[in-house]
Amino acid sequence: MPDGRYQPVSRPYVRRFEYRYSARVFDKMEIIDIALGEFERLLASGEVIEEAPAGLFVVKELVLLIEWVRPLRVVIAVDESRRRETLVTVYEPWPAEWSYDFRRRR
Repeated sequence: MPDGRYQPVSRPYVRRFEYRYSARVFDKMEIIDIALGEFERLLASGEVIEEAPAGLFVVKELVLLIEWVRPLRVVIAVDESRRRETLVTVYEPWPAEWSYDFRRRR
């Protein structure tokens, strides 16, 4: 991943560190109308579909959640050195930009 762009991967999402939530995540969850408990439960069954370097010790993971009413994407910045995961944003992917199963960009 030398150029900093997201690269496709396929693996289960596994929480490694304590969560830190950005204000944007709470704003987006309110718009999407999903409760924090339900959101965290969905994360536990999420799939990392893309990742990209975001800094020296930080990797951004794009996690797909499909067990909800509509598919959701979560951007998570994993900081190994600080041992934390920052949930950056959550959103509904645009169908025209993704494959039918929402796992690959068109």
